[in-house]
Amino acid sequence: MVANNSKSRKIGIIDVAILVAILAVVVGVGYRYVKGKAASSNTVKTQDLIIEYYCEEVPESAAKAIKVGDPVRESLQNASFGNVTDIVVDKSVSWARNIKGELVKTTREGYASVTITMNGKGVIGSNGVTIDKANYYVGQTVTLYVGNSMISNGRISDIKIKE
Repeated sequence: MVANNSKSRKIGIIDVAILVAILAVVVGVGYRYVKGKAASSNTVKTQDLIIEYYCEEVPESAAKAIKVGDPVRESLQNASFGNVTDIVVDKSVSWARNIKGELVKTTREGYASVTITMNGKGVIGSNGVTIDKANYYVGQTVTLYVGNSMISNGRISDIKIKE
């Protein structure tokens, strides 16, 4: 009968030791997860940005479909550039060679140029602007989805902090 009690006690001690070890691992992993989350949420604060985008040549139908308030997303990274605050539609800008071989600025029928101003959120740093974890630069060529339109081969012409 004594052997039975000691055997039960050994199994109980082993069970308790395993339970304590599992609990310690869970608490340790949980602590690291919470600590890492708290540190990352305090280090990056987004800024309100004004982003200007220019495209020399888009179909007129795409330009006319863009309205103030339309959401804007970049095509590759799917980053949100915010919403349209202003759009300027003008004559398209095309470059062609004349008879002398010189480049001449012309327009193309059925096309327009657009300048789109957007309010977005991001972080301006020493290496461009980070928007939704992707880096962008003034002068960079990107394709944007603006409302129901796709504007390709335009460039970011300006990025500044909204005052």
